[in-house]
Amino acid sequence: MNQNQTPNVQPRALHFPYKNTGMGGFEDVVILSFRTRKPVKSALRKSGTHGIRYYRLFPGRYLLYKVWRSNSGNLYGAVSIISVREDGVETEKEWEIVHGKEQKLQLTDLPKNIQEILSANKEELPLFRSVFLLNVEEGE
Repeated sequence: MNQNQTPNVQPRALHFPYKNTGMGGFEDVVILSFRTRKPVKSALRKSGTHGIRYYRLFPGRYLLYKVWRSNSGNLYGAVSIISVREDGVETEKEWEIVHGKEQKLQLTDLPKNIQEILSANKEELPLFRSVFLLNVEEGE
């Protein structure tokens, strides 16, 4: 390969469970690009109330927003920085935001660049207003 050629870098396939029971239960993962500051396109394959969300990611760092809610209303949410490499995926840092009925962190507790990316995409992030309840009420 000469210096003008780029290596043949293939995207890495990742998949995550999806659930929307219609009775309150919900689970989803949205991956956001640090480069574009937008959600990465995904494919959702559903069968009834459950499914799998598929991503194809090129090597780099991404922000992962994960949320799930039980049918009884307990809410869980986390934000992670992941590093996608040709040899695998590594979680660099993870913040647990809400666990059941306990608010662990607020949006303002996260690094500024992550706050900005999440806030700019809040309409694309499921249950955002529930996960970051206090921050949303204070900021609007």
